[in-house]
Amino acid sequence: MAKKLTDDEIRALRLPNGRTIGQELAALDKVSRLLDSRFGLMGVNFGLDSLLGLVPIAGDVTTGAAGLHALVTAWRLKLPASASVRIVWNLLFDTVLGSVPLLGDVFDIFFQSNRKNYRVVEKHLVRRAEAHAKSIRTQS
Repeated sequence: MAKKLTDDEIRALRLPNGRTIGQELAALDKVSRLLDSRFGLMGVNFGLDSLLGLVPIAGDVTTGAAGLHALVTAWRLKLPASASVRIVWNLLFDTVLGSVPLLGDVFDIFFQSNRKNYRVVEKHLVRRAEAHAKSIRTQS
């Protein structure tokens, strides 16, 4: 059984393009944290997604559009279609349920679709980096 990598070890893994996972994920990490977990109150983290969601329609559309950053990142990194499908599902689920007045804003606090999408991209990049490292070891 392989040992679980720490966050620092994951961020240092090299991808076939020569960049590290940390370098590829830096912008997506910032955006997803801003949208889902930038602020805290009484031990509950929330972000702009929850706050802007208080503005009917425009707030949910705005944060849904900002959430597309994960999808663009997945396409840029040429991740499998399954990653894109999962990201779109999370965004649609968040946008539809988040648009329900007040209850949707509470939902946004706990669902945190942007952090989920960050983890989807990260998971696929870790798999790619591990496969790349294995191929280098077998070539040696």
